[in-house]
Amino acid sequence: MTELLDYNIEVLHRIDHLLAQLSNAQHGAPSALLFGSSMGDHFRHILEFYQCLLSNVEVGEFSYDKRQRNHLIATDVSTARDVLRSALAQLMHLDLTAHQDVELVMQSELAGYTNLFAHRTTLSRELAYLADHGVHHLALIRISLEQEHPHILLDANLGVAASTVNYRRQ
Repeated sequence: MTELLDYNIEVLHRIDHLLAQLSNAQHGAPSALLFGSSMGDHFRHILEFYQCLLSNVEVGEFSYDKRQRNHLIATDVSTARDVLRSALAQLMHLDLTAHQDVELVMQSELAGYTNLFAHRTTLSRELAYLADHGVHHLALIRISLEQEHPHILLDANLGVAASTVNYRRQ
């Protein structure tokens, strides 16, 4: 579990490194490369998934679909960084040993259905998902940054899946 927490913390630090380099205008500007959404929309999406999971670990049940959607995260870099710092603090204070995991229930929506569907999961599974989900969105953000803001400093592995990074090291 320690490695999984560390990896999520690393993903959030990469996001913070990018946010620190962006103005509100750059963060919130719609991009044709992102199908009209902004980098801020993608950062908001990533951060809200962290908020949703981490604020419901004690409850034992959550729904990414029913998360709070705070559009200020997508338009204000300072707000996005505050939310990110909160997620980092929550990750660093999870009271788990390396051999313990927490059982959770995730509620999800399916297109065309009005009821929520329940899925058994664990905190470790969801943390693995959040890291991969974040990396996926960082790949989209990277495309936008490279094309529209080439002055922004990017980590060589930004948006690259962990398995690909490991494969390239062989």
